[in-house]
Amino acid sequence: MRHPLKIALLLLGLSTLTINKVIPLSSGVEEEKENLILNPSFEFHSFMSHRTGIASDFKSHNVAFWNTEEWGDIEVIRESHVSKPIRPDFSTHNLVAISPGKKIWQFFTLPEAGLSYGDELNLSVHGYQKASGQLKSAIKVMKTDSEDGEWSPKDFGMKDSRSFPKHSRGELVVAKEYSTQLEQVGRINLMVENASIIGKAGVGNISGSKDINTVGIQVEFENMSLSDTVWVYAPRLSVKGVYGNSIHPTREMRPNYRYIPRTIQKLWKGEVIHVIVMGSSIDRGSANPPMYMFDEDPSSSTFKQPLSGGLFDAEKAGREDLDGYYGEWRHYYSYAGRLKLELMRKFNLTPDKICLNFMAADGSSIGESHSGLQQYFSLSIPPNPGLNGHKEGGRWEDLYPDLFSRREGARPDLVIFGSGANEKTDTPDEVAVFEGAIRWIQQNYPHTEFLFSPYQNQGKYTPNTVDLQALSLRYQIPYMDYPKIADDLTGWGNKYSLVPSDGHPQAASHYLWFKQLEKAFECWNPIFAGQAQLQMPERLHPNSYGWEGDMITFDSTSQRIKTNRFIFEDNAINSWGKTDSEPPVPYVDGEKFSSRRSSPSFNLRNSMFRYGRTSLGDRHILEIAGENAKLTYVDSKINPNRRFFPVSNPNWNLMGQTIEPFHSEWGAPYGTEKISLKPGKYIEIEVVCTDISVAWVDHPDAGTLEIFVDDQLMQTQACNIGFTDTDKKVNYLENRKGILNLGFGLHKIQVQAKDAAVDVLSLFSYDSRSNLSSERRLTGLAVGGETLEFTQPFKTRPLVICSGDLSVDTEDISSTEVRFSGSNGGYIIIGE
Repeated sequence: MRHPLKIALLLLGLSTLTINKVIPLSSGVEEEKENLILNPSFEFHSFMSHRTGIASDFKSHNVAFWNTEEWGDIEVIRESHVSKPIRPDFSTHNLVAISPGKKIWQFFTLPEAGLSYGDELNLSVHGYQKASGQLKSAIKVMKTDSEDGEWSPKDFGMKDSRSFPKHSRGELVVAKEYSTQLEQVGRINLMVENASIIGKAGVGNISGSKDINTVGIQVEFENMSLSDTVWVYAPRLSVKGVYGNSIHPTREMRPNYRYIPRTIQKLWKGEVIHVIVMGSSIDRGSANPPMYMFDEDPSSSTFKQPLSGGLFDAEKAGREDLDGYYGEWRHYYSYAGRLKLELMRKFNLTPDKICLNFMAADGSSIGESHSGLQQYFSLSIPPNPGLNGHKEGGRWEDLYPDLFSRREGARPDLVIFGSGANEKTDTPDEVAVFEGAIRWIQQNYPHTEFLFSPYQNQGKYTPNTVDLQALSLRYQIPYMDYPKIADDLTGWGNKYSLVPSDGHPQAASHYLWFKQLEKAFECWNPIFAGQAQLQMPERLHPNSYGWEGDMITFDSTSQRIKTNRFIFEDNAINSWGKTDSEPPVPYVDGEKFSSRRSSPSFNLRNSMFRYGRTSLGDRHILEIAGENAKLTYVDSKINPNRRFFPVSNPNWNLMGQTIEPFHSEWGAPYGTEKISLKPGKYIEIEVVCTDISVAWVDHPDAGTLEIFVDDQLMQTQACNIGFTDTDKKVNYLENRKGILNLGFGLHKIQVQAKDAAVDVLSLFSYDSRSNLSSERRLTGLAVGGETLEFTQPFKTRPLVICSGDLSVDTEDISSTEVRFSGSNGGYIIIGE
């Protein structure tokens, strides 16, 4: 008799093959158990053919969503290539051969499978063994470390003299193991039944031996033989006695790899890749207590005692091949450091094939990172533990020779955005700071790919995870959702067991974080078509434009810095400075903000204050208040596609006006020359742009400036209003105001004084278009005297470029037509 729900689905035309679970009915019919194992048919992609050119698509040493200790520990083979005595009578798709003494396992957190304390699991796996007891099947309940009392690193020879609760030291611990082996030889079916998920959480940041902070389940198949190969296939993990209201989500194999196709294809080919790790102290593994190398052997008398701290020791790690490639233990145990190791295993790579460049730094934010983008992305900073996570004294060219010999050079292939704990730049508009960084990278390093793998503690540590989600939609960047997993985990275990002090996660938490990021690199057949990330799409936020340009650095010797004050170049700044009274108090355009502390030294990853929530084309002034306040450095962004037209530029029609020198007290950000426009006088210029900004000088006796764009009055500006600084002094100085959203094309700008004279300095023009998707181009041939009417009007006057003997006067161009002059020739008309 068919199940009634299946009958209903068949009537709807739906296949029952996609059903993973049926909710139990009151009739007592036993529910159909779901399989909580991800990829139980051992699907894989055999990439070695990409490297060798030898046809071997039917096998691999890597299985999607499963782990091994080393490449070659297992071999997965399609059932058609396995001898009949080993494979079963039913179709199993793929089988895994486990080498002597090796194992294969899969780990997942409780929330991912909808599991909770007290649930009981049943594990079934089919296999083949030549002798009794060779294949071991196990369910391991995994918890974080927890013992009674506190400990101090200094007691074990480390520098840190603080004391910490004895939980969350090092890696996850096996809370309980349920395993089985069979004496039967040949084809077997191993069953582990009634495996209870034990768990007991304490309250508060107090560690106790009675606590069992279970976070996940590890399914493991191990070859206990030292000489024979064993086989496994068709594993199944289910929950015993599921309640009707239990939620066990479908475990989907999501093809995240398709969104980083360039990176994946390089890994398949065994080519070198350059990975930038953005973020804060959390991303590079800074923690309290520090992440030491611990003794992880439960049978050892020194179990969970720190063995080494500070600089990474490749010999102690048992990985001499990693010497030079990790700077400190925190880099090794961080989620990104773990990713490098796993990519080496999955894709059979040596350490020189994955350049893991830590741009993440203690106390750093995405706003601060803008000052170091060029230096980090060009690898101009030598290997250094504190700066980029590498051993000091080496050379990039020696560590990664293939990176420098490739045609595209050492440029980054992948950028991972991790923790946003310290961002708080332009909140709640931080998305613009992230987007500006992405767009700067895309402009300077086209086709670089991105991965979002943020950290979040209890769902409330930082607000910008949702910013990354928004950018994920706009730019088609994969978003690996560890924040949701981390938050769900606190519903069962002690929230301090993963983050014992402040907001920094320990090694076990980095492991859980890494396990989510790892999913972006899992590949299997049939391959889904790649989907390239969008390059320079429409901006998500208007302020992003101000963050995506290049930085110019000004130091305290520059005339642009007036002790504790500075006029922006355009829309965004990063600054360093100090006061005798902590902390310095920043002001932007008279509005008060906050800073953490004085930071007088120029540092590419840490600054005093950064800001970019400003309006395009307007004057913006940074001030630092406090006792003996002083700005030491300012990095100021120049918006992309900006042009500067001082009054001496020959494009101006000065109408007979005289140019005079202008002596600026603020470093002349808008020019060193001026024209004193008398009332009723004007000057004009034609520019190609989307936005403009006219600069003038405020003065108590100045008049009003009228600015016409394409013969329309667009701005009436009083020029006799001074700027009141934090010392309550009124300053009459350079000023400007943006006129925005004019549409891309040719614009005539006329600047006229009214009521009294006004000193005019310059004009800035901008092309603020996100991309050229809305640009229209018309091409053809014409003769002098011919009028070309546009089938569809342009948004504003287009730019007309003539060749041959054809010409055009700008006054003969409108948004609807153009009248040519000269003789025969060609034309290109560009506009929106």
